[in-house]
Amino acid sequence: MKKRLALSALVVALMVGTLPIIGQTGLAQGSVQKAAEVYFSGGPRTIKAADLFENLNDGDEENDPYIISLRSAEDYGKGHVPGAVNMSVKAMFTTENLATIPPDKDVVVICYTGQTAGQATAGLSILGYEAYSLLFGMSSWTTDSEVFVKRFNPEAHAGDYRIDTGAHEPGGPYSQPTPLAANIVGSAEVYFSGGPRTIKAADLFENLNDGDPENDPYIISLRSGEDYAKGHVPGAVNTSVKEMFATENLATIPSDKDVVVICYTGQTAGQATAGLSVLGYEAYSLLHGMSSWTTDPDVYVKRFNPETHASDYRIDTETHEVGGPYELPFAVAPIAIEVAGVGEAAEVYFSGGPRTIKAADLFENLNDGDEENDPYIISLRSAEDYGKGHVPGAVNMSVKAMFTTENLATIPPDKDVVVICYTGQTAGQATAGLSILGYEAYSLLFGMSSWTTDSEVFVKRFNPEAHAGDYRIDTGAHEPGGPYSQPTPLAANIVGSAEVYFSGGPRTIKAADLFENLNDGDLDNDPYIISLRSGEDYAKGHVPGAVNVSVKAMFTAENLATIPPDKDVVVICYTGQTASQATAGLNMLGYEACSLLHGMSSWSTDPEVYVKRFNPETHAADYRIDTEAHEPGGPYELPFAVVEGEVKPVPQPTPEAGLFPVSAGAMNCVTCHTDEPSLQALAVEKEVKSEKTSGEG
Repeated sequence: MKKRLALSALVVALMVGTLPIIGQTGLAQGSVQKAAEVYFSGGPRTIKAADLFENLNDGDEENDPYIISLRSAEDYGKGHVPGAVNMSVKAMFTTENLATIPPDKDVVVICYTGQTAGQATAGLSILGYEAYSLLFGMSSWTTDSEVFVKRFNPEAHAGDYRIDTGAHEPGGPYSQPTPLAANIVGSAEVYFSGGPRTIKAADLFENLNDGDPENDPYIISLRSGEDYAKGHVPGAVNTSVKEMFATENLATIPSDKDVVVICYTGQTAGQATAGLSVLGYEAYSLLHGMSSWTTDPDVYVKRFNPETHASDYRIDTETHEVGGPYELPFAVAPIAIEVAGVGEAAEVYFSGGPRTIKAADLFENLNDGDEENDPYIISLRSAEDYGKGHVPGAVNMSVKAMFTTENLATIPPDKDVVVICYTGQTAGQATAGLSILGYEAYSLLFGMSSWTTDSEVFVKRFNPEAHAGDYRIDTGAHEPGGPYSQPTPLAANIVGSAEVYFSGGPRTIKAADLFENLNDGDLDNDPYIISLRSGEDYAKGHVPGAVNVSVKAMFTAENLATIPPDKDVVVICYTGQTASQATAGLNMLGYEACSLLHGMSSWSTDPEVYVKRFNPETHAADYRIDTEAHEPGGPYELPFAVVEGEVKPVPQPTPEAGLFPVSAGAMNCVTCHTDEPSLQALAVEKEVKSEKTSGEG
């Protein structure tokens, strides 16, 4: 998808383990190419300045990324993003420098305009790091010319060279070149030690017009098919970056020619260039992309604009030292994992319908005078917002760290568990993960925005003025396809799958981003859309192309076989809570799934279509809040055991055995919240932090 759906767990899922790279010498061409294909199939990773700023200022230092500035030491000294360490891109890929980069943190790479950082990001990602390039570099972080030093300037950097509107077909098949070294890290070190390769528009123009077609490069345009048709550098072929590194597409690139890669502004092309270069191609990224080739806005389509893309965020002049040495991540080709347990556990849980609890029912449970039936309450909100107030007794936990065995061991398996975020979406995904593992977990319907009307405490909630759109709806019924093979689960057992997925944060997509994706002129990147609403409400209107499925039947083998594993999947309900639980289940199975933020209530303002949405008049209460911090307990015995690669439930004592009391809370939750009307009274938002979400509710 054009917009990145959320933090991708794909590379992490395909790692053999966390092993040192040093000494691995048997990785031939296939593994380098496969690692590149795995990364680029999800689309290059970038992060906007606004999203990085929000992440660094959300009050949760645990989710802060490790930031690397590739600018000169002199310019780094003039000012840099707070906390950034300074490193030369030429020396970055030595094992000594890689060992200073924490493998368990997101990494944000920053240069001047995004070109060099894009290439470095691709190199790190191919190695298995969760790396992102700051879109437009320091020129998007600050408007202070003393600090950004240089940025795209159409007066100086844009030309008016001839464009071409004819379509050009790729050739081949060609043999792939020999990679730069015997393994991935060696290839990266060899390439980057010479510095990233770029070419200016003036130099490419001169090369194409020197009268010698023998030295003309092979040119690849990564722009959408629609924008390629509006005009492109003469002779360029059109390719999707997501498919570029498949063996059949690499076979269309002549290995005996220079290759020039072009996108809109150089960000995506920079990453693709690095991928090609470590494979052994002589590849160059067109500096600033099509915005440097033409001044025609109908052709370049989009370019850096200081009015909209530059900010005035705080800068830092303090020098920060690198850490480590850390154990290096080791990424190779995917390995075959046979897992039945994840799918079976998901089917069992979802066949009963997702579990939610209303604020009124939780309040009644906590105030019935019987502490024995009180649930264990987990708040997934930021530590700062947890400190402002939370449901009495709640402990604070990050959803990204929730599914480690250490944190799972703090959750009592003999108690109901209520999970709370801001409006229910992140808690919904976490609830599904816990339930699939065997916990009796429930998501608080509408989250803290249903518990209190104090805006200082709920912090954010669904607002139709800001969160609802008026996008086109569809009333035609769409049939599912298939049967397809199911994807490979994220790990060899259920708890591993949960940890891999949630460590990247729950995946959501905003209505505006889904709309943009569906209307970008490229049908190949359209997601498979599933509507979980009732058949009656689906018929009133749905997102164009969506198929209708019941969440209770969604995880049967027959229905999973209708979901294409090679496409992104967007799941939609009324306001996001049921879809978020289904999304978690699909991701643990290996699908690349996202929940539509706020559901249909964010897609349409027509009450006949969205049917129901969060309403503070009826869904928000004024129950007591708590500002005291509560520590988790444990370690408890987990409600599952890993046996020979499988997760098996631990036999639990029956109530008749008298070993622990029957939980009235569970009875209330099941009876109140698994009937159809309650299941469809869903919840809402998580303020998406970015293309790269933190997952904090």
